Amino acid sequence: MKFRRLISLLIIAVILIAFFTNPKEADFHQFVKPDMGKVQSAPLIEYESRLIYSNATVTYFNPASVEGKIIAAANKEKYIGVFGVFGVSIINAG
Repeated sequence: MKFRRLISLLIIAVILIAFFTNPKEADFHQFVKPDMGKVQSAPLIEYESRLIYSNATVTYFNPASVEGKIIAAANKEKYIGVFGVFGVSIINAG
């Protein structure tokens, strides 16, 4: 019985720590700021804050002109933020 109580308390503690250290949108902008200077046009950032973690999708555009028409190739990167830090998710959108 003590083992279950200990595990339950540890799980609750981890969830509370994740809740209070959930990164904000300003933290994400500081995280991707060095990458933004390397592209020609400003990327599109979609940020979503959940209860204990955050999701962000950054779409980078590379404009080009082909036969007088302007086209843009896009690359998406997905990030997840938990415990106050961001990291690239395992599955990139591509």
